[in-house]
Amino acid sequence: MNADLILDNLVAFTPERFAGRRGAGLIAMKDGRILYVGDRTVRPALTGPHTKVVDCQGATVIPGFNDAHCHPVAFAMTTRYVDCWPLRDIASLIDALRSRAADTGYGHWLRAANCDPARLAEQRLPTRGELDQAAPGQPVIVVEHAGQHCVLNSRALALCGIDESAVSSDAGIVHRDPTTGRLNGIVSGNHAQVAAAIPPLASDEIEAGLRTADRIFLESGITSLQDTSWSNTPAHWHAMADYKRRGLISPRMSLFAGADSVDAFAELGMRTGSPHPDCPPEELRLGAAKIALDESTGDAEPPQELIDATALTAHRAGFQLAFHVPDLTLLDRSLNTLAWLDQVGLAPRLRPRFEHCPACPTGWLDHVAQSGAIVVAQPALLPLAAQAMNAREPDPRHPALFPFRSFLHHRIPLAFGSDAPLVSCAPLDGVKAAVTRRDAAGRCVAPEEAISLADALRLYTWGGAYAAGEENATGTIEAGRRADLVLVEGAGEWATPDDLAHAQVVMTLIGGKIVWAR
Repeated sequence: MNADLILDNLVAFTPERFAGRRGAGLIAMKDGRILYVGDRTVRPALTGPHTKVVDCQGATVIPGFNDAHCHPVAFAMTTRYVDCWPLRDIASLIDALRSRAADTGYGHWLRAANCDPARLAEQRLPTRGELDQAAPGQPVIVVEHAGQHCVLNSRALALCGIDESAVSSDAGIVHRDPTTGRLNGIVSGNHAQVAAAIPPLASDEIEAGLRTADRIFLESGITSLQDTSWSNTPAHWHAMADYKRRGLISPRMSLFAGADSVDAFAELGMRTGSPHPDCPPEELRLGAAKIALDESTGDAEPPQELIDATALTAHRAGFQLAFHVPDLTLLDRSLNTLAWLDQVGLAPRLRPRFEHCPACPTGWLDHVAQSGAIVVAQPALLPLAAQAMNAREPDPRHPALFPFRSFLHHRIPLAFGSDAPLVSCAPLDGVKAAVTRRDAAGRCVAPEEAISLADALRLYTWGGAYAAGEENATGTIEAGRRADLVLVEGAGEWATPDDLAHAQVVMTLIGGKIVWAR
């Protein structure tokens, strides 16, 4: 049978290569699937008059990266904001906002994101007075890199209805200057007035943001995305289908349902794995129910009974359960919920997921393993979390940060994602963090929890497929699987962790088609 496309002269990360044996040298594709993986000598038999052949020049070919935890639309929107990450002081931020103000026009909101106080010379967020200097007649919002804080200028505060009489609540904290007692513009948490006052981007801005994000996904080697947003509703589901139809998002998509919208999806006859009727079934499917009650209710420690009831509703509606587990309290309560579901006779469950799980005491590892939950971690967050950890006094009682090796040792299923836009969506950044365990200052964080390059690649490919229940269709380079592949230079068969600094994606294929090439 003649192939549509042949990748030749390569090193393939096949299941055998993951096991330490020699990788294949040729991959042939037909009708969007992998036709053959193996020795190069069969190339003449697979080549026809219309076969395209690509000489990979010894590059490594891996399965397409599957980002198992991200927020693609939010990431797309941030591409339309002023990016604070490269800026080194508040004066540079003011200049950037002033320049953007000249392009947007009077009265339009100015938005900036990814502002990390630790990267600024002043070691703090800007104040409303400083933002007023940039654009006194326009509302300005600057979002802190972790998404937990924002800064509003005076015009933005007024539009949000926040004045000097404002008081803080559990759902949103307004900060004041310690000297004058006046509002300094910094707001923390999910402040309802801020959320209600900021208008959405215009449709042309949304489309431009999606196109920019799509290019970034493809040049990063991402062929599948799992949108884990807790706020997703049927409206978001249909909007995603529209984006896919219009070619604004190329990677395959699994969109989670917000736990509050489970009933609405169920009324439409939908559950985990359901395809969208307007898209090819492999392009868009409904994912797990995201149980993030700490975020959706504003209660950092939601009661056990509420978590149980929410999980029960989602389970009965046919949904995989994805618990938001940012700390030990919610890890404990999520484990309790799974045990309770077993006790009341509601097993077997669709593979439950613990999103994040940045820490797990040694004595808890067996409990996590017994729960059957998949830990969906974000290794690129390690440098960021390590920075915050290093700012505190060392405490030997604290469990290791992101204990990847321990998870694997206890046979806990593990998958990798990015949590973009919180950090870069580039999987190679996450792979490097998992292998080197280095923070931004080059210090090694819990080196005993480092994993091999092969394991890190597997968790960012097959791991994501397993977490989504698609491991029989994608995630490995085998005949019959989807031809979603990535060519990487600089991380070959004998790559060392330091080589990862020079590794780069040079080609991305989805369904046997080259969708991006450097």
